[in-house]
Amino acid sequence: MRQLLRQLFDRPLIRAILAGGIASLALPPIHALPLICALSVAASSLLKATRKREAFWLGWGTGFGWFFVSFYWLANALVTGGPAFYWMIPFAVLALPMGLALFWGLAFLLVWCCFSRAPARLAGLCFWLMVMEWLRGIILTGFPWQLPGMLFGFAPLGFDLASILGVYGCGVVALWLAILPIAWRCHRGFASMLAVLIALGFGLAYSVSHRPLETSTASGLAVRLVQPSIPQHEKWARNHRPNHLQQYLDLSLNDRLGDTNAPIPELIVWGETSYAGRAQADLPQLKTYLTTISRHQSALIIGSIRRNQSGQYFNSAFLLDANANIVEHYDKRFLVPFGEFAPFRKIIPAIAALVSTTDFSPGDTPTQLPLTRNNGQIVHIAPLICYEIIYPTNTRKISKNADVIVNITNDAWFGNSLGPRQHLAMTQMRAAELGLPIVRVAGTGISAAINPYGKIITRINYREIGAGDAVLSGRTTTFYARWGEAGFILVLLMSLGLGFIFRWQIGDER
Repeated sequence: MRQLLRQLFDRPLIRAILAGGIASLALPPIHALPLICALSVAASSLLKATRKREAFWLGWGTGFGWFFVSFYWLANALVTGGPAFYWMIPFAVLALPMGLALFWGLAFLLVWCCFSRAPARLAGLCFWLMVMEWLRGIILTGFPWQLPGMLFGFAPLGFDLASILGVYGCGVVALWLAILPIAWRCHRGFASMLAVLIALGFGLAYSVSHRPLETSTASGLAVRLVQPSIPQHEKWARNHRPNHLQQYLDLSLNDRLGDTNAPIPELIVWGETSYAGRAQADLPQLKTYLTTISRHQSALIIGSIRRNQSGQYFNSAFLLDANANIVEHYDKRFLVPFGEFAPFRKIIPAIAALVSTTDFSPGDTPTQLPLTRNNGQIVHIAPLICYEIIYPTNTRKISKNADVIVNITNDAWFGNSLGPRQHLAMTQMRAAELGLPIVRVAGTGISAAINPYGKIITRINYREIGAGDAVLSGRTTTFYARWGEAGFILVLLMSLGLGFIFRWQIGDER
């Protein structure tokens, strides 16, 4: 057995898969930061690769390990969905990581083709891998979940670095750290330059760590987060709807917390599809109920299905005023494949029918919700539904000139796994990048109010039934909010420059 295991682990592909899986544990919520250096094992194999095919499979194996460990919880979503979805479990657990790993395989292949010397290949790996990770967030609607830059999803310096470079730029720095051990072994001069760049990055992060809060119209806004933690198998049952509404009422009034004298918030937020029906159509019947919750003093954001005159269905967020009148709505623009729509329904209708009979339609405009406060000021709310918050570029665009981001979600599908905690960490990263407070409310999951520095100020844990109050602060000015991916491009070019410098230089290579 020992000999068999030794032969198995001597295979570069197996080592690459293990390296990718171990390295992914450096990301939130586990945050075993030193494990990111496991990528040095894959990088070391790349340095020895003699063929294009070998380089590609090394990258693919590393990516497969990374994504397999990161997304194991996708099986929970399909188990939660019931027996009709069990057939998709192999696709979610194996096929998705195998497909996403292609981006890493291409990155390793391009490194092998562009550079031949050891230090140049290491620098090129940081460049090409992050280019491919950026493309992963775009192609076929994109899925930028568990990016390498999430290594810095911690306070204070990690979030401060993100406020400058964004999560993609942080990814380049994360890869610099990851390859430092193998860089030190093969070329001390190159490793020293990497160490200097990493130190400069953290020095820059420290320099902005004391950036002051700026007053906005959201400053002092009292918000109540409502999380009833309704089991997914009950959520859409019509016979349970009255009980669910009563539960929302109790929590919104704070009665369940035993604090009937709690201050009345200016805004109450429920989660994604918190009303398991069509709130717009049912509003006449709901109005008395909703005004009881608002006490004619609180605005309300709820999630619900919307149907337009053309018969299209949307996953929407509604802003209601204190008298339960709809002020504005937002339709989700980034839909979950196989969850909210079946890809290629017209091409393979038989398979699509196994997923669902009707697709949601994506929204076409990044609408902001205007909340009029009791003092007459208007708070511009950037709404995001579910995993829309994981898209850094889209979040930056929709939050332009906004005072606060409200992210409503339902993470019951993930189960009590790494999934909801990864989702929360990415929400914290968005707050830090943009210098905006974020109110995140999960019908079932982890709800939190996050300040402009990425720190959680109010939290309701997974499976906890409760309501949480938060008073929002202002905002901060960040380089990323103003200049977007400029920092990412800069550190990418630094990596590329190192690659070309050491493409010809021999130095003290060892």
